[in-house]
Amino acid sequence: MKILVKNSLEPGYDAVVIPFSEEQTLTVSLPDSLEQPVRAALGKGKLKAYTGALYSLELYLDDRFVRIVLVNAGDGTDTNREVFLAFAKAFKRCKEAGAAVTAVLLDNVREITGRPEMVRKLGELPFLVSYQFNAYKSVPIESGMETAVFVTEATGVESLLEEAQNVAESTMLARDLVNHPSKYMTPERLAEEAVGLAGELGIEVQVFHKEQIEELKMGAFLAVARGAAAEPKLIVLRYHGGALGEAPVALVGKGVMFDSGGYSLKSKMATMHDDMGGAAAVIGAIRAIAIQKLPVNVTAIVAACENMVSGDAYVPGDILFSMNGKTIEMLNADAEGRLTLADAITYAIRKEGAGKIIDIATLTGAAKGAVGARSAAVITNDQELFEEMSAASCVACEKIWRLPADRELFDVLKSEVADIKNSNPGNLMGGGTIVAGLFLQEFVEERPWIHVDMAPVNWLSEGNSYCIKGGTGYGVSLLYETVKIMAEK
Repeated sequence: MKILVKNSLEPGYDAVVIPFSEEQTLTVSLPDSLEQPVRAALGKGKLKAYTGALYSLELYLDDRFVRIVLVNAGDGTDTNREVFLAFAKAFKRCKEAGAAVTAVLLDNVREITGRPEMVRKLGELPFLVSYQFNAYKSVPIESGMETAVFVTEATGVESLLEEAQNVAESTMLARDLVNHPSKYMTPERLAEEAVGLAGELGIEVQVFHKEQIEELKMGAFLAVARGAAAEPKLIVLRYHGGALGEAPVALVGKGVMFDSGGYSLKSKMATMHDDMGGAAAVIGAIRAIAIQKLPVNVTAIVAACENMVSGDAYVPGDILFSMNGKTIEMLNADAEGRLTLADAITYAIRKEGAGKIIDIATLTGAAKGAVGARSAAVITNDQELFEEMSAASCVACEKIWRLPADRELFDVLKSEVADIKNSNPGNLMGGGTIVAGLFLQEFVEERPWIHVDMAPVNWLSEGNSYCIKGGTGYGVSLLYETVKIMAEK
């Protein structure tokens, strides 16, 4: 995929995306061959009044059929996400039409070029819409999209689109990592991917093997991994972009490469290789951060393992010894992610000296019931950190919704035989996503911390306007933009 910037519409395109505000008027000049049919379509009121409405027509120009896609880009008051989704639909329409070269008339809605963050986000769309996962296809599926030309007289657009390409490619990396089945994407393979990426980026990487993890006394993490034939790996990526000695921001991603539920066996698990979406997100994010050379120190941490059933697997009733020193009564083997994250968070604090902690995980099925299938749920102990991520969410067009860290719900995690329970099967108080977050909060040692439960948005059972069925890459842009906001303060 190539991205070009032109100051006028030149011949050679297969499709043209022409956005309009609510006034449904042209604010850019069009070639004579386009002017009349486009104005005729507008004059007939073909463009619906809601943001994202599309109207397309096909013209025969210069010995080729050209797809014209008119898209309602709102009235300037719409959120970035609403505009992003509108353009996503338009790009998808061009893709479906088989357009190899698509031109986009940015200047037709002045509110767009007046919002640099919006231009960046639109620049991601050609990559995201054209993404295909062909690793196991004997005949690869071709998207057909080759070039996107952004037509604008605005200055500085080239650098914005370069940044967009960086974030989009990092998001597609995360999609790839999630889409690989667990037979291929083992903890060892994920570690190899991290080592290769670190070599390309020139950043530090350290992979801890089982014996070293044992030396770290990460008993909760090791308990989850115990039932699997694949050995666990603790993967640490360090980017040094900030001041020497400045405490890094820790990005901690859940890396359960396959989740059977252990002895709390799941009934459905065909897509449970997606349970490492958090790991994919932090790896993708640190890639984007490093390429963009953000002036901040960042450490990405993944406790990678499989949660499997065997004669040696942990069982409900076991008492686990965490790296933090807290003992954990394990009552649900399918509440394993919080166990791996607890030790990974402790490692971030005690071994990496993390100043702020962001963990991201496909943690609870309850999250979808709480916030729906278009948003991640977040829980935090720090208002400033939430405000940073909330602002980042608006730029990234990746939705979050804050849930209360209600300490009354913590009662369900109190144990008579250990310091804390990992779960309370039969819990009548509800709030499963909040309870999981409260468990993690017990391990953050008063650091500013925010937990992102990405379970509702990590995987698509069927595609949408900018993503095919499978891993979405959610979280890469959110984490990148959050760290960028921190760096700019």
